[in-house]
Formats: sequence, C-alpha cells, structure tokens
Amino acid sequence: MGKGIICLETEWHITKKRNQVPMNSEPLLRFMKECYGIPYIYRRIATLGELEYYLKQFRKSEYDKYEIFYFSFHGQTHGIQLEGEKEPLSLDDLLAIGGDVFSNRFIHFSSCRTLLGAQKAIDQFKVDSGAKSVTGYTKSVDSVLSAIHDIALFKECLEKEQIPAIFRQLERMYGGLQEKLGFRTHSY
Repeated sequence: MGKGIICLETEWHITKKRNQVPMNSEPLLRFMKECYGIPYIYRRIATLGELEYYLKQFRKSEYDKYEIFYFSFHGQTHGIQLEGEKEPLSLDDLLAIGGDVFSNRFIHFSSCRTLLGAQKAIDQFKVDSGAKSVTGYTKSVDSVLSAIHDIALFKECLEKEQIPAIFRQLERMYGGLQEKLGFRTHSY
C-alpha cells in the first residue's frame, strides 16, 4: 500500500439551512500535496448511490496506493449523514457497502460525533473492516480546528510506519486540541 488520500465529502450546500456551511476539504488536500507531495482523490457525494459507486471504484488495484480514507460529513453517533438522503448511514451500513475497500487503510471520520458512544461498536467496525485504524471525533467540532488536526493526523499516518508512534506523536503535539475535539482512535 502506498501513500495517498481518498476524500469523500458531503454536498454541504443542499442540506437544511441551519446546517449549510461553506466548506470544502479540497484546499486542505492541495496543501498536503504541495507541502508533502501526497497524491489525493477528492469526490463530492450527496446520495447513497454515489457513495456505492465510488466505493466500488476504489476497490480497483489502481487505488491501492491511497492509504487514507477521509470522510468529511455531518455526523451522528456511529454514523454519517449523506446530504441527499433522509436517513443517516450507520457505520455498519457503510461497511456493508464498502466491503473490503477499507482493508489495511486508515479510516478517518472528520465529522461531528461519529465516534461518540460505545467503544465496542467502533472496535467491531475496525475489526470487520480490516482497517489499520479508525479515527474521528466524539464531539461537535469546529471545522477550522478539525482541519488543523486532520492535517497533522494525515502527515503522521503517511510518514510513520509504526501505528502506536503515530498516535503518541499526535497526543504529544496536539493533546489539547484532541481533547477539545473529542478525538478518538481505534488502532489496536
């Protein structure tokens, strides 16, 4: 597996008015590419059909070099919200759609509260997906602060080989920010 990021981001502008935000994660990814030479793929998705399509495409061997799956969505406990859908998508449903696409990859949910709740459910998602780690937030997050943390997380994931070293370094450098965001990792 190589070094790169696949970002799937919600369509922030078609949501309910109170949730509309002028966000776009692609500048963050361009920054990573310009500073560190990290390739990326960025896709905006709004519906379950679009998500299914892209996860199927990313199973192809030509995408093996992309080691990080970065989900940028509205979140809820153990789930994400696709803006074109009425019902949230649970992590179990995401796993059923994605299948082995998450195997041996870092999965990061840059969304509010997705990793809130029972750790057992997140641990099971990690085991069932075969992911190297599953990370995300347990609180409602400020998009600027989460972007700062996401950059630091991706840099560590793509530079270090030892998974425990990644999270020790992040805790040492960004422990206060992690606490504010409710950052949680499941990597062991």
